[in-house]
Amino acid sequence: MRIDYPQLMGHRGAAALAPENTLAGIEAAARAGCRWVEVDAMLSRDGVAVLHHDYLLRRTAGLRKRGDSFTAAELAGLDVGSRGEPALPGATVPTLEQALALMLRLNLVPNIEMKPPPNREVATAEGVVAALRRAWPASAPTPLISSFMTASLRRAHALAPDIPRALITIRPPRKWRQALEELESDILHVSRKHLTAKRVETIVKAGTRLGVYTVNEPAEARTFRAWGVHCVITDAPDQVAPWARRPLPELVPPAPAAE
Repeated sequence: MRIDYPQLMGHRGAAALAPENTLAGIEAAARAGCRWVEVDAMLSRDGVAVLHHDYLLRRTAGLRKRGDSFTAAELAGLDVGSRGEPALPGATVPTLEQALALMLRLNLVPNIEMKPPPNREVATAEGVVAALRRAWPASAPTPLISSFMTASLRRAHALAPDIPRALITIRPPRKWRQALEELESDILHVSRKHLTAKRVETIVKAGTRLGVYTVNEPAEARTFRAWGVHCVITDAPDQVAPWARRPLPELVPPAPAAE
């Protein structure tokens, strides 16, 4: 898949700098030096792709209700910034299309993580792809779609085989090669807690592009890069971006995947 896979990616916008998955967070990522930004997308009650991570609104808005029990217009009226750290009272839940429009203006490239609630894996993929088709021009840099949910990734592939996909895992699955082959993907995102130098070497030598989340310390980012990780995904690009701006040793290009 043709994609300009980055060395650095803001996580949930830039979650250490502004409330996660808000327009302010996307702007903070751009100010901190990111060229790529990851956001989470789920569907509202009326089927609109919106930015939110948790199924429940308790952590962000103080409500013991699911995000998909509200319409997109209702979500746009909720304050999801006052409880964040740092807090930004008045920050609301944007639609994915609003976020994509802002990314275009800021010259950012999106990684959209699909976050479906149970039994909404296919519908979420359909909503995300539809939003991308409407709001992301074909002339713009190629975006990325990612998810833990293979059903969502399979549906995204069926609808938009031209948009690359990344499988997200907490730890590399035992049959990670087979999992990627079934999804026709060569991008794997793994938790920082479950990567070792040996695992990185094995994955990268197989021709897989590898991202690690969520890395907020420059020293740890340098370690992962030295091991061969391609992309560092961070809440704190203000801390990690100065490292990324300096010249880095080029990694060995991924080997072609076996036929």
